[in-house]
Amino acid sequence: MTAQNAPIATMTREDNRLLTQVANGAPMGKFLRENYWFPAVLSSSLIADGTPVRVGLLGDKFVAFRSTDGRVGFFNEACPHRRTSLALARNEDNALRCIYHGWKFGVDGTVLETPTQPHDRESFCKKVPLRHYPTREAAGLVWVFLGKQAPRFPDFEFMKAAGKHVATTRQILSYNWVQSLDGLADSAHIGILHQDFLKAVPGNDAVAAAAADLAPTYEFLDRPGGFRFAAVRKLGQDQRYFRVSEYVAPWYTFIAYRQGYVMVSVPIDDESTAQYLIQYNLAAAVVVEASTLDDPTDWPFYPRHGADGHWGQNREAMKRGGWSGFSIHSADFAVAESQGSITDRSQEFLSDSDRAVIYLRRLLIDSVNRFSTGALPTIAEHGEKAYSDVWVGDKVVGAGEDWRERKTSIPDPVTGMTG
Repeated sequence: MTAQNAPIATMTREDNRLLTQVANGAPMGKFLRENYWFPAVLSSSLIADGTPVRVGLLGDKFVAFRSTDGRVGFFNEACPHRRTSLALARNEDNALRCIYHGWKFGVDGTVLETPTQPHDRESFCKKVPLRHYPTREAAGLVWVFLGKQAPRFPDFEFMKAAGKHVATTRQILSYNWVQSLDGLADSAHIGILHQDFLKAVPGNDAVAAAAADLAPTYEFLDRPGGFRFAAVRKLGQDQRYFRVSEYVAPWYTFIAYRQGYVMVSVPIDDESTAQYLIQYNLAAAVVVEASTLDDPTDWPFYPRHGADGHWGQNREAMKRGGWSGFSIHSADFAVAESQGSITDRSQEFLSDSDRAVIYLRRLLIDSVNRFSTGALPTIAEHGEKAYSDVWVGDKVVGAGEDWRERKTSIPDPVTGMTG
């Protein structure tokens, strides 16, 4: 039975907990920790000998800093001595020095000095349990591995982008990471929630016309690291419009746009998410996406009004003819946050337009269950094709044509070519 015609079943509360809980040794947290590199912080936020940056991942607290010579250090936030925050530490001489008792920790994780230890300081330093983690820098981000044995680094094409070829932003969201992924897998809302964006921004003509079909169907292609999916809409008498996206586990969603466009949803804890938007173009300078409404509350300026302020919704804009009262990203953030910090998926009543959301959730749940038995899920094998063969695009398909053939009107972000 295929995903297209399988019966739709509401998730159980047990499955929802398995899917969403990442902190305190939860199975999903263990799976993510041991199998994936995490985007942790924007590279630009770390300045040599500057202020250490606090980082939350999987419910744990860390500190990142750039040393005198430009390297990145990544430690548990609590000093191993008396658990004072190392975000308060002095960052100097390629090390952090705790301001409480002066213990000094080298960027490589070596304990260098413990001035309050009365005797045998050299041997004592070797016993101090400082926890530090390997890091890499790519695409304007510092990446960290939190587990025991680091897997292959996810060498996507966008990891090669630097300078004018990449723009990366970060947004903290007050809800669970899977709610962010749900929204990115859901193509049905585009023609409704984002209709203002489709009307206002040049170059959206094809998707705007196709979005008149408010009930897309889905087709899927399993991939080594996740799956490729096409939202299919009727376009005229004999044509269909395919908008192809790709999900690469555990947190990457590649979206068809005028250039490379990937959104990365990383769990800070059970109830908050760091979402990164990476825009890239290896063939030319990247063009940074701009807000489209009169009230520029778009990425990365997500308003913090909460439920009492209707999440910053602009009702005046709605009176002037706008649909949602939000710009494009703020609309996604608001509808997801309105579901609660962890939505109860056992209370959902799903339709056929939710097939991609169901596909994604089931892939993650099945993979965590497999990992919990001691087996390695396919999405955690990190083969070359998981990262080198990502493709998204949009295309109008006539009778007898296959959307899986890579012919698209969107320029390739690596070559700049269409078709």
